[in-house]
Amino acid sequence: MKKQVAILFALLASFSLLISCSSDTESIEDIANIETPKSYSHDAVELELLDLVNAYRVENGLNPLDIIEHISYKSEEHNEYMISTGTPNHDGFEQRKLNLEQVLNATRVGENVAYGYLNPQSVLNNWKISEGHKANLEGNYTHFGVSIRMNSEGKRYYTNIFIKK
Repeated sequence: MKKQVAILFALLASFSLLISCSSDTESIEDIANIETPKSYSHDAVELELLDLVNAYRVENGLNPLDIIEHISYKSEEHNEYMISTGTPNHDGFEQRKLNLEQVLNATRVGENVAYGYLNPQSVLNNWKISEGHKANLEGNYTHFGVSIRMNSEGKRYYTNIFIKK
């Protein structure tokens, strides 16, 4: 009888170890699937738009925003998507928002997009006269990023994302 109890105990202990290993393995896989912040290299036109947005915010008594390259990386992904569909849109915003919440610990996310404007000043001027875009420009944010990409016809697509950390 003692031998049977010992064997039963050994089997139960082995079974619980298997469950624990399985659980740990899932945790490692979950960690492996979390995206890490991506780097991004801004060109002069993108930096000009970021400077113009910050100048506008300061003129209106708001804090300037700090650049985070990962936000610009996500902006670039969206520009590539808009170029592929041929239309400016906010498709996939919830996924970008979730990514920024997970990767950067964002507590608030906003996004401005535009298409066809020739330069950063013209796109900013138009965002300022649009209620929704202006709300993002003047929003309670701490960081931002931008991407500007051209399609094959030379038309520019703009994505400017704002976050609060």
